[in-house]
Amino acid sequence: MENRNDFLNYMEEQIAALPCESVSELVKQAEGTDRLYLVFVDILKGFCQEGPLSSKRVAEMIQPVRQLAQALVDKGLSGENLVFLQDDHSSDAVEFSSFPPHCVKGTSEAETVEALKPFRNMSGVQVFRKNATNALFSRNEKGVRFFEFLENRFQEGPSTFVITGDCTDLCIYQNAMGIRLLANELNADVRVVVSAEHTRTYDTPVEVAKKLEIPAHDGDLMDLVFLYHMKLNGIEVVKTITEK
Repeated sequence: MENRNDFLNYMEEQIAALPCESVSELVKQAEGTDRLYLVFVDILKGFCQEGPLSSKRVAEMIQPVRQLAQALVDKGLSGENLVFLQDDHSSDAVEFSSFPPHCVKGTSEAETVEALKPFRNMSGVQVFRKNATNALFSRNEKGVRFFEFLENRFQEGPSTFVITGDCTDLCIYQNAMGIRLLANELNADVRVVVSAEHTRTYDTPVEVAKKLEIPAHDGDLMDLVFLYHMKLNGIEVVKTITEK
């Protein structure tokens, strides 16, 4: 137990010491916005505002993400470099054996939150609708799978992917790792950046979990562990990305 506490303290120190990044530096290191991609993961009404999986804690990242998106667009980021990975479940989704039904295709839960709709509606935006936590095999409106989209981007040269949204330990982790691991497999020159301020997971206290007979979920601990684990695996985890 003592070693475990030492490790938890170590992780907390590591995450507390994360560096900050800036929009200007991101653009500079990417040598412009053409090879820079902003990825919005599941920033949907069903996780932020309504439905059984909605969470006020998760919704805290909406405005920081909106501000980041606006800052990047102001720097010249085009709609073609905005990527939305969105739950769009069938009504009989197998995933519903693990989680309550949520974000079903055609419902308001599956909609992008209002604050991000101006970006979602930009010309050329890439939207991949998924029926699982991992989006690699999801398709856009042209039938292109997300991993195929990534492979095409990798072949064009060095690229940077900034991952935002929810949940840190589920879709953020799986998709950031998916991009990182695919790049590793192909020996592609790719940066994957995750900002702690621009991601969030939900919280279910133990007493609530026992009362409702559902799994407990410590949001602070899950954020800590999964941010640290992404850092271990070559993802650039930063404290925040400032607008300048």
